[in-house]
Amino acid sequence: MARFFGRSEIELLSISIAFQIVSLFTLLRVATGIAAFTPPSNSTTSALAIPPNITSSVTIPISTPQFVAPAGGSISASFILALVFVAANVVVIGFLAFLYRRKKMKWFSLLISLFLVFIVTELYFTFISGLSSWFPIIASLVVLGVTVFAAFRGNLIVTNALALIVALELGSSFPVLLQAPLNWIIPAVYAVFDIYAVYYGRLGKLVREVGRNEEKSNSPKETVTSSPTPLGSTDGVASKPSGQNAPRLSKWPDFGLLSVRLSDIEIGMADIAFYTMVPTIAALLVAHYSIIAFFVVMAAVDAGIVISFTLFRKREVSPGLPVPILLGLATLLVVSLIV
Repeated sequence: MARFFGRSEIELLSISIAFQIVSLFTLLRVATGIAAFTPPSNSTTSALAIPPNITSSVTIPISTPQFVAPAGGSISASFILALVFVAANVVVIGFLAFLYRRKKMKWFSLLISLFLVFIVTELYFTFISGLSSWFPIIASLVVLGVTVFAAFRGNLIVTNALALIVALELGSSFPVLLQAPLNWIIPAVYAVFDIYAVYYGRLGKLVREVGRNEEKSNSPKETVTSSPTPLGSTDGVASKPSGQNAPRLSKWPDFGLLSVRLSDIEIGMADIAFYTMVPTIAALLVAHYSIIAFFVVMAAVDAGIVISFTLFRKREVSPGLPVPILLGLATLLVVSLIV
């Protein structure tokens, strides 16, 4: 077991399982009609609202945010919208690579992180507390301030915790936010795109370049700012002489909240969000057996994580989505056909 399960792998698997359970409870809270600051006294809804087929929207009580299928329930339109998301992702990755070579990537990743942590936190807590609550905006402002503090004080523990929070909130919110069929097409498309991005696209090249520069900066022959993550000091140069202040954001990870550090491995924040998301989609799409489907697909996704450990353990950079997500979606398809 020790050969295939290191500390980082156990951490990732534990986090994924915990987040998947939290995502289920979030969905139950939204779909049972109790996600309101002041729940209606005549509300009798107590069961998970299940759509009649995979192209139908989820019924949500009026006390919570109302979303419609972004692609209108059309599978072809959903694929087109998913490809638009991927194209936007390619543009952002290319821009990150451009900024990295000019030593300005940290500032851009900070701006993206501030935007994400504010918007996603507000969305998630609106799910939990309802439209009439002030809590979502207060929570968003708090995490925004904490992110700024972590960035300029170089607190990597807080930064990592914030990245995990965003992953949990995204994974718990996206199944309802995206609506069917987009909420299962998006993970499938991104799982395939992840293979290209890591092995042939700019993402894999950028991650390798960041890693090599970090190894150089942490060389015993150099004096560098201490950092427990390979992305924590990516300027690739020795620190300033003693007595001078370190540059701003010197300990802020190059990818900001877009990546999570677990002991000796780095994983994309979005990967954890997708691990969290897919089992919850099963709870939405499989009528009458929603909870059973959730746990079956959850087991498939987590088994896919373990398989990924085995296949890619010795690789410098490897895709984290294809095996867990495609295995989870294939299991969802089988379960939906059986029941």
